[in-house]
This record gives sequence, C-alpha cells and structure tokens, in this order.
Amino acid sequence: MIPRVAPTPAAQPGPTGLARRRLLCLGAALACPGAARAAAEARLPALIPDDVLLDYQRFLAGRDPATVSDYGGAHARRDVAEAVLIQQALLARPGPPMRLSLRPMPTSMRLQTELRTGHAACGATTYWREDFPEPEGLLFSDAVLADGEFEAGLYTTPGNARALAARSLADVRRLRVLSNRTWRVDWQTLERLGITQLQHVASWNLMPRMLQQGRADVLLAPFQPTPDLALAADGVRLLPIPGLKIRMRGTRHFLVSAAHPSGPLLREQLDLGLARLRQQGLVRRAYLQSGFFTPRVADWTAL
Repeated sequence: MIPRVAPTPAAQPGPTGLARRRLLCLGAALACPGAARAAAEARLPALIPDDVLLDYQRFLAGRDPATVSDYGGAHARRDVAEAVLIQQALLARPGPPMRLSLRPMPTSMRLQTELRTGHAACGATTYWREDFPEPEGLLFSDAVLADGEFEAGLYTTPGNARALAARSLADVRRLRVLSNRTWRVDWQTLERLGITQLQHVASWNLMPRMLQQGRADVLLAPFQPTPDLALAADGVRLLPIPGLKIRMRGTRHFLVSAAHPSGPLLREQLDLGLARLRQQGLVRRAYLQSGFFTPRVADWTAL
C-alpha cells in the first residue's frame, strides 16, 4: 500500500482527484474552444452487454444508427432499441455531435466497475435506478421508462406444461423461478409476490439453459416482438405464460460515468436529446416497434 502523506498545518485542503480532472478539462476548454469541440466530436466509449451488441449489429446490418426510423424487424428488442436511441439522442440535441463507440461487456458488474472508474463514458442500455443504492461514480439520465411502464412476462420452455398452465398468482408461487439478486427490482418484485422457490443465477446467459435442463420453471423477461411473443436466447426458445404479466415498479435510466472527463457534459446533452426524441414521439415508437410495449398483452392479468 502506498502510504498517505498528511498535509502540513498550513496546507489548505485541495480538490479531489475527480474535481481536479474536471477543473483541468474546463480550463482546457476555455483556453482552446477548438480542442473542446474536437473532444465532443470524438467517439466516446460506451459499454453494452455482449449479447445485446451482437443483436444490435445484426439489427443494423451495416446501417448508421442515426438513420434508423423503424425500430422493429429481425433482432429487434428493447435493449437494441435503447442502443439506437442513446446515439440518436446525442445527435438530436443542438451543438457539435457526440458519437459513441460501443464496447462489449460480459457482465453487469464489470460494466458498472468500468463506469465508476471512468474507463468508459456511459452505458448504451437502461438500468433500474433502484439497482444503485450507492451511486458513487455514476450519473443517471432522465428517466427513459417511467414508473409502471415496464411490463415483463413469465417465460418458460414450450415443454413445461405445468408452468404454461398457470393462471393465477397461487399457481406461479408453486413454480421455481430464476433471477439475479443484484437485479434489485426484479428480485424484490418476486419476493413481494410471495415467490419462495427463487434461485439466484449470476449470469443471464445461464438462465435459459437451466430452464431447458429442467432445473427451474420460469424467468422474467420483457415481451418480444415475435408473432407468439417467443424469446430466443442462446438457442433456447421460451414462451410467456399466457394471460399473466408482471408490472415492475421503478424507473429506468442510462448510466453515465461521473469519473470520465466527458461524463457530466454527456449526461447534460443526453437529457436534452432524449427530451427532443420524446417530443417527436420516437422514444415511444422505439419501444412499440421493438415489441417491448405490446397491445397484445393489454388485457392480461397483472400480478
């Protein structure tokens, strides 16, 4: 461990390392506006779960995300639509463009660590604000999804007759459910519903396989834009229990690094761009066309 050196009595406390970086960035911008403009135009590192990045690349098929006006089609999903929306938002606000370079992350915990330490500027998909009781090192965009807008299905394998036959909360309570305890909103929602056979799984990628192997019955997932609302994950096909849905409580936001030199400005510009996209109806269109908002489950029972 490097020893700490105590200041002499005459020394005055100076700014923190983060504050010093911000002051240096501000001084550079004031001294050389051209440098600030060039920094804004540079591509900022944005982190995205690796499975989402794969579908995002397939969805775009070589297109510039700025040109996307239809958020549906092959490989569309909520996370993919959000990765497009954040880039469109940063181009929609006035001023020099702010562009992102998407980088894959294997886990949510690794993504958070990279943001908290300033190794990247932001995340490219939304997260529950409630999942971050200790937000040190993070900033949050304005809410992209308002409280109660997020509805999830109870997904199971096509061969799980017992799960597919569930028609009430009492039936669901008899099922084995997979989640991740670090997803606070998901975990607390399931606990409040009285789910007792709740199993923690560290990675989303493992969950569909566990259902396929018969080690559990259901998992929570957003509704999909497919004709039968089916979800395909890592070669496993899952179906929602018909007639039942879960309305999640909380708001979802893009994560921005407070430690990255461009983080505070990016958060400000992102909020301006999101407001403009919302006024144009593009945020709702993205969620509708990607299948996340679906009228097909409007009359399903919310648990």
